Amino acid sequence: MDEFDSMLEMADAPLHQRVARKFGSGNETNTDSFTEITGRVSITPPPPYEPSDSEESTSERVKNILSSIDNVLDPKKKSMKTNQIGKRKNESSNINTENKAAKKRGGATSGKSAKPSKEYKEAEKIFTKQTDKHEVNKYMLVCIDPQVVSSPPGSEILNFLTNPPTSKPEEVFQYRVENQNVPSTLTWKRKVLYLNDIGGMPQFQERWIDEQRTLLFASADELAAKILDDTFQTWAQSIKSLYGEHHQLTLVVYNYNSYLKADKNAQERAKKAAVRGESVNIRRNGNRVSDYLFQEALLSLSIDSVMDYRTFDKDTSKGWKDCAGMVFHHTRAVAEAPEKLKKNISNSAGFEFYAKADVKDSISPKNLLEYWKQVLMQVTTMSLERANAIVMRYPSPSLLIEAYRNCSSHKEAELLLANIEIRRVDTIVGGTRRLGDEISRKIYCAFTTSDPLSLLNK
Repeated sequence: MDEFDSMLEMADAPLHQRVARKFGSGNETNTDSFTEITGRVSITPPPPYEPSDSEESTSERVKNILSSIDNVLDPKKKSMKTNQIGKRKNESSNINTENKAAKKRGGATSGKSAKPSKEYKEAEKIFTKQTDKHEVNKYMLVCIDPQVVSSPPGSEILNFLTNPPTSKPEEVFQYRVENQNVPSTLTWKRKVLYLNDIGGMPQFQERWIDEQRTLLFASADELAAKILDDTFQTWAQSIKSLYGEHHQLTLVVYNYNSYLKADKNAQERAKKAAVRGESVNIRRNGNRVSDYLFQEALLSLSIDSVMDYRTFDKDTSKGWKDCAGMVFHHTRAVAEAPEKLKKNISNSAGFEFYAKADVKDSISPKNLLEYWKQVLMQVTTMSLERANAIVMRYPSPSLLIEAYRNCSSHKEAELLLANIEIRRVDTIVGGTRRLGDEISRKIYCAFTTSDPLSLLNK
């Protein structure tokens, strides 16, 4: 076999046999061994090609090419197609907005409160302004009897109401001169707004109410005549019964010192006339009321809770400004009373610890114990150590009230807490002491009495 024959054989042989023959016996590979190796390894052929759903077929591609050519040749078809696409998008957006609105309505009906409208917010602002310090003067009306206007301090009173000393616009009050139920009186009226919902829209309704306070003007000469006739008490009682027991009356006495000064001057003239040996007009002196009798008559009205009183005189430099200023400050106090009363109810006596129902603090056991201690500390002479001792024995008000109900007698209930031991923390030695009978009685009275006029201190 020559070289050419071997080349022919190698040409028909596989590549690995040709390589083995060329590079020697060390690298030769047997055909049987190769078939044995390849028989052990299973070679899986790749699957046949199948076009996916996303891929376009040949016919579809042809259609797309033809449609693009038509669009280029006729642009009207393209605009019609874009209009149809826009209409479809608008319809889908409308459907989405309707679905969102339905979800919102469903959420509102499922327990979430809808937000108030702009009209309601504006109405609430107007509603809260009627007690605001800077707006309350617009809702007040001062009613003055004509006899008050014609009295000596009348003109100065009207001037102070329209031109306040501070010149602030929020302190200018309206007034009206009209006949009152009792002559020579000054009263106040307040316009109250009520916010109602009529047809889904906020509507205001207003009503004028009379304030439970009245100023009664009288000169010292008029009152002196009633004192001499012994009709002063009956006159004051009749006015009190006309207004009612809870109505606050203030008697404004003008020319008081002038009357007493005239009485002193008459006494001095009588003494001088006696020294000179002249006759004295005893009848005139007998019709005067002394300072002692005047003060006694006025104080008796205050002690009997009929009315309190204020006395005024014309000053040489200020005139009747003191009396007019008193009326002005009374008007401001009456106007701002609702707002101050609301603040006192919420903040006075340490009740700023009020637990709101919509916060977590109101249900926390730790915070409830602290609230209970602060309630106990509203009792006079109650310290934190005493409150802690009571809370350790009775952790809640219901347990304390239940213990009071289980007592066999009133005396036993009053002394229920008397023997509770309190740890001393104010001394170095320490130790314990009793709560005491008096504190125990006060707590029992505060939690069980039904009389609002009862006093804790006896």
